[in-house]
Amino acid sequence: MKIKAADIARNLNLSKATVSLVLNNKPGVSEKTRRKVFDYIEEVIGEAERQKEEKNKQELENKNIIKVLFIDNDLRFLKDFELDVCPDSLTIFEQEARRMGCIISVTYASSTKKEDVERVVREANEENVAGVILYATEMQPDQFPPFRAIQKPMVIYDNDLGNEYHCVTFGGVEGIRDCVDYLVSRGCRNIKYLANTQNIFNFQQRRAGFRAGLRKNGLPLEKESIYQLGETTSEVCEATLKYLDTHELPDAFIMENYQISIGVMRALRQKKISVPEDISLLGVDEIPDYLTGDILLTTLRMEHLERAHVAMLFLEQEMKGAISCKFKSFSTCKIIPGQTVK
Repeated sequence: MKIKAADIARNLNLSKATVSLVLNNKPGVSEKTRRKVFDYIEEVIGEAERQKEEKNKQELENKNIIKVLFIDNDLRFLKDFELDVCPDSLTIFEQEARRMGCIISVTYASSTKKEDVERVVREANEENVAGVILYATEMQPDQFPPFRAIQKPMVIYDNDLGNEYHCVTFGGVEGIRDCVDYLVSRGCRNIKYLANTQNIFNFQQRRAGFRAGLRKNGLPLEKESIYQLGETTSEVCEATLKYLDTHELPDAFIMENYQISIGVMRALRQKKISVPEDISLLGVDEIPDYLTGDILLTTLRMEHLERAHVAMLFLEQEMKGAISCKFKSFSTCKIIPGQTVK
């Protein structure tokens, strides 16, 4: 901020010439007077900063809040990530909220705890809440009904929970079907799908896409075409080692998520199985090569940031006035060639 010399002089009962000498670091002024001027300046600036902070605080209190509700079923997809994509989505939510003149408030809740659900529903219906993003990665359809009590504009993120709300998620069916097409085009016929032991919406969609891909390419769907391994990378690695001891190698594995990819590749290294010479690998979602043994994994890229943008655009429209029809937005996925498919 700017402080005029005339104001300093008037408030300290000094001449403007004296103040000018102090401000320009000229001689001819006592040290006591010099200190008096600088103390005054510090006081004025400090008071201005305090007023600014108070004003900002007041503005935030008066702003509308967009609630981001993470529904946590202790499945480790929203917490304790080895690769955590949630902060990236939150960054977009925060940027879009600022553009809309709002602020973000993040809440975690367990859909298995009634008191948690009642609390977040109550908070979501508070007067200063303008809208809600329900981050429903781990939510099952039968857990959703209590959240219908939220009376504010709401968008479902990372799940499809009916026709009453806009839903923004991955196009997992088409994406995995494309993966099967890609592997077949590279000469693979015996393709296995290695899955997580959880059955969240995104995984169900990917498995449906795998079955569709097999049908499209005239490949048989057998009992163990889809093989569940575990949840954590260590569980997956251990289960893969056992699988490799009791099964012949197929032409290719499609790996359902990054935990599966990391765990499977660790097991293959332990067994000294060469990729892609002995088997081709295609993983869902990109991961750094330092987690895959310094080999670049061929992946199906899942778009995270653009989905967050789209969710906020839908929410913004709902906040302006409910849209008569609701939309389901499934983001497209893209195969990123690496070094793990022949």
